[in-house]
Amino acid sequence: MRLRKPLSILLSLSMIAGMSAFASNAAVTSDESVSAGNYYNANYLESYASKAYNELGLGSVYSKTSTTWKTWSPDASSVKLKLYTTGSDNEAGASAIGTYDMKKDSSTGVWSISLNGDFKNKYYTYLVTVNGTTKETQDVYSQAVGVNGNRTMVVDLDSTDPSGWSDDKHVLFNSASEAAVWEVHVRDFSVSKNSGVSEDNKGKYLAFAEGGTTLNSDTSSSAVSTGIDYLVEQGINCVQLMPVYDFGSVKEDVASSSSNRNWGYDPVNYNAPEGSYSTNPYDGNTRITEFKQMIQALHDRGISVVMDVVYNHTYSTDSCFNRTVPGYYYRMNSSSSYSNGSGCGSETASDKLMYRKYMIESVKYWAEEYHIDGFRFDLMGIHDITTMNDIRSALDGLYSDGSGKKILMYGEPWTGGSVAISDGCSQSKAGSLNSRVGMFCDSYRDAIKGSTDGSDKGFVQGNTDKSRTVANGVTGKGFSAQAPSQTIAYADAHDNLILWDKIVKSNSSSSWNSTSSSLRGQVKKVMGLLLTSQGIPFMTAGSEFCRTKQGDANSYKSSDAINEIDWSRVKTYSDVAAYYKGLLEIRENYSPMKSSTFNTPSFQSTYGDVVAYTYSNNKSNEWGKVCVLVNASSTNDWPITLDGSGWTVVADGTTAGLKSLGTVSGNTYTVPANSACVLVQSSTFDNLKVSEKTFGTVTIKHIDDSGKVLKTSTAKYADGTTYRTYPDTTILYDYSLKDTQGATSGKVTGGKNYNVTYVYSSSGIRSGYVTVNYVDENGESIKDTVSTKYREGDSYSVPFTSIQGYQLDTDKYPANTTGTFNGTNTTVNFVYKALDKTSSVVHYYNSNNWSNVRCYAYTDGGEEPNGKWNNATVMTSEGNGWLKCTIPASSSYVMFHTDSQQEPGANETGYLVSGEAWVQNKKLSFSSKVITSHIDAATGEKIADDEILIQSKVSSDDTYKTSPLSGRTDVIAPINASGSLSSGIINVVYLYTSSERPSTAPSTVTPTTAPATQPTEKILIGDADLNGTIDIIDATVVQKYIVKLTTLSDKALIAAARCDADGENNIVSIKDATYIQTYAAKLDGYANVGTYYEPEVTPTTAPVTEPATEEPTVAPTTVPATTAPVTEPTTTPSSTFTVKFTDSLNWDGTLYCYSWADDGTSTKSWPGVAMTYLNTNDYGQKVYSVEVPNTVNYIIFTNGSSQTIDIGFDGTSLNYYTESQYDSQGHAYVGTW
Repeated sequence: MRLRKPLSILLSLSMIAGMSAFASNAAVTSDESVSAGNYYNANYLESYASKAYNELGLGSVYSKTSTTWKTWSPDASSVKLKLYTTGSDNEAGASAIGTYDMKKDSSTGVWSISLNGDFKNKYYTYLVTVNGTTKETQDVYSQAVGVNGNRTMVVDLDSTDPSGWSDDKHVLFNSASEAAVWEVHVRDFSVSKNSGVSEDNKGKYLAFAEGGTTLNSDTSSSAVSTGIDYLVEQGINCVQLMPVYDFGSVKEDVASSSSNRNWGYDPVNYNAPEGSYSTNPYDGNTRITEFKQMIQALHDRGISVVMDVVYNHTYSTDSCFNRTVPGYYYRMNSSSSYSNGSGCGSETASDKLMYRKYMIESVKYWAEEYHIDGFRFDLMGIHDITTMNDIRSALDGLYSDGSGKKILMYGEPWTGGSVAISDGCSQSKAGSLNSRVGMFCDSYRDAIKGSTDGSDKGFVQGNTDKSRTVANGVTGKGFSAQAPSQTIAYADAHDNLILWDKIVKSNSSSSWNSTSSSLRGQVKKVMGLLLTSQGIPFMTAGSEFCRTKQGDANSYKSSDAINEIDWSRVKTYSDVAAYYKGLLEIRENYSPMKSSTFNTPSFQSTYGDVVAYTYSNNKSNEWGKVCVLVNASSTNDWPITLDGSGWTVVADGTTAGLKSLGTVSGNTYTVPANSACVLVQSSTFDNLKVSEKTFGTVTIKHIDDSGKVLKTSTAKYADGTTYRTYPDTTILYDYSLKDTQGATSGKVTGGKNYNVTYVYSSSGIRSGYVTVNYVDENGESIKDTVSTKYREGDSYSVPFTSIQGYQLDTDKYPANTTGTFNGTNTTVNFVYKALDKTSSVVHYYNSNNWSNVRCYAYTDGGEEPNGKWNNATVMTSEGNGWLKCTIPASSSYVMFHTDSQQEPGANETGYLVSGEAWVQNKKLSFSSKVITSHIDAATGEKIADDEILIQSKVSSDDTYKTSPLSGRTDVIAPINASGSLSSGIINVVYLYTSSERPSTAPSTVTPTTAPATQPTEKILIGDADLNGTIDIIDATVVQKYIVKLTTLSDKALIAAARCDADGENNIVSIKDATYIQTYAAKLDGYANVGTYYEPEVTPTTAPVTEPATEEPTVAPTTVPATTAPVTEPTTTPSSTFTVKFTDSLNWDGTLYCYSWADDGTSTKSWPGVAMTYLNTNDYGQKVYSVEVPNTVNYIIFTNGSSQTIDIGFDGTSLNYYTESQYDSQGHAYVGTW
């Protein structure tokens, strides 16, 4: 009891210090005050920010002779630079280089340091100390990062440029309305098996640089082009890339897969490319070079590139921003509450000077370094008008020739929730924005085809109530836009149902692969409207060939099967794709539809089934009047009186383009049912002077030195564009490049053929694939197979991966996960077994007082065990604000929602729940089991028993650390040897390369014999943590050892045990901890503490025994210090025993005692009889009692989810407590007192 008091004080002081540090994260300096304006921290640190606003060179600035680092952290008392050799600790050669103090400019709050030498490709972090709390973080201003973006890399950007990069130029438009935007996700573009893209480039940046791809790699003359060749042939002139900055939802150290993928609206490092789309995410240079190659390839084909930027929130509030300047970069409602206008848990503060500076410089950086041609701003309504206008001005002034004014800017004029400012960029504020900052027009979108996800109809499906709104949308004035450049005309985007799925659903169907001509006609009508409207037309990639996501309205985390572009649909729906192409040609050649100023058409019909409008034009070499007629009716043809007589049809609902499809002699045209038609004033039809697009053909042959053809590809390039060719990286596995014949790059002249031949000579080294399968106990695949190519003699190592709902079967560990590749294909099979429990339980603290809270759950495999979003299971009350839901899945991600509110926010990953979990104030607590296995790499057999650590109600802030077997030097350490805890099971596997069996127990158990190589240096008695000093921490280490919460090395065991007289036998007891505390407090009576012990050279036996029994005044050492008895045992009646149970592990819920006899009969069905709470002991542990019949032979204590082992019961022992050790099934061992 006396030992408890100082430890309690110590813990209390630690907790107070922790709370103080947290509370002060949003504190202000003495010369400032928190704003009473729009939001809590509006003025926080702005006096520093105003002085630092013009600071140059934030981040790292590299030269061969020195590098300078700068970061803004005005509240910090210390900032240190820490250099590393690699981007993570789990890479070959990983080590820390050194830590260096940075110097603060007290006026600006900028910290800096310059070091002489060449630091190219070195990685670094900052150690930032604010209010006594130090956090390690990557650089806010990172331009290159290591795997998962946790460390910044010093980068020589010039060295990342691909060949010809200096000649690459922006592809810009004289008028923003000339762009026809095609929105695409990098992985979706090429990951499909039928994309024709090489395996190495599928899902990668480099897929965009791969020409000559065809559907299913068909080489016939009728082959359907895919990839970038499709874009060229279709006439698509502008690609918008969904997030390609470094984001947090995809693990870069795990192979990208159907389940390890995401849209990416969760930024981590804004100025570095995402690593999962590169061929090597560990090297900070690779992602940069390959990103540039992608841009270069699109530019070579004449395609402009828009980048989707998400400056409105970050992946987590525990970001580099908050680690560097806590409480500054986000808008806050209070010192601990974030404004959540993004719907993702936070909103950034664009109106704060240093974040405004950050956004402006970030956009300029992407435009200058990567030649990005435009920017789409996610949730632009969160950003203030001043910042967006400043970004526009910065781009306008980027180049001396004024071409920066042509860089596109547009965004979503809305938010994801209530925002903390009043001057956000909403449609109502369009007049205050620069007219070249565009906004999506949602009213036009919904009028065209109905609401985003519902089954309701829009105009194209026959809803004539939408006719006038559609007509208004055609003019580009669905809101008060100042110019066509300010309105985005669209019908679908990555959010919500894709166009085809909306059309199918609104026609009361779920046949996503329908080939109905009626449905296809409705899609053509959408295109007819968008491509003839004022503004910038926008469409989701593949909507022009009826791409489906199988009805998934929110596919941000869905599998490849849902998201990938199925290129076979280009062939299946070729008529729709051709119609889109023809309409693009019409728009491209008719100025009034793509002018920088409004050209409002005259309307011949704005009601009923037909919307008809006519443009006028007097520009030479172009058509005069052009009339567009769209018939909403699926059954009725409608005659419409035209604006004059004599018309030529160029789009009739079946075919579209620049050629005549017939003429109309009078002034009436009957619009076919379910069609969008375009007519040209016949007297001006021949005015159009346009040369038919011509293409050059580039043929690339790869042959060996005997002339054998290894591979051939043919690609089309438009006249005037640039072609580039490269050796084939796959062939270079088996060959070396010997010769190149023909010009490898150049300008294309239409009609000409260009031939490039790469000649290879055999390396004489065989190559092949290591294929990894993930299967269940029946051999069925449960995860995508991964194949990696190797050369003979290459070393390889294949780690297993975690699979939701399963745990690795380490008894069936493959014997070939590591080794030297022998040149023949190798298969590695990891076997998994399903988790024992088929359901999980989640408890949610309803701090928002939501009503009718639903618990939505989803799995990596796409299942929704609690039902669809709107029909998900309604949670039940547990009282005191807590809600509960049982999920019929062993593991899943959960989200909570009611009406329009949800947690976590939109596009965020749900809380991972396996077993039982608790969510309170957006903090997830869970049970976690870490299983450490030790396996012979050559045989796959275990060489030691598994070590199991089970913890309850922990969080991802809690960590674990494992160790290899003591004395073994042949170990291959796993990358997850230590890390953050997670819900469910964590498998840790140490492999050993020699066949010797361990002579000692695993390192988590005290060895029975001291190693023969025992060092002879002196050991400081009492220094249990071996850090050279004796303090209260050493006493804590001893106490943790006594209650089996930690292990001690041989030296530490001696340092702990020899504090008192029984130390010669290496017995560690409470007395040892007492003497250490006495010594640390500088009191008398500390026995041997502070003296030195010098071990003998010969091995000494150190038997492991239970701690010795102490006098009654001290807690019995045969009982962990956390489980001292509360009362003396009581006498039991003759027919029953009164059994007491101390809940040392603090299990939640009701506690039960389940009991049964030898014949299997139980006194009550599982979980048994509810126990009676007695009191809480001095250690904060609850004590319960229960009457147990004297006829039972076994008992179990449980709360229904966690439980003890089976306890043999005969009435001898009546007082039990749970230990913190577990059997192989995760059941807690018990002790008695």
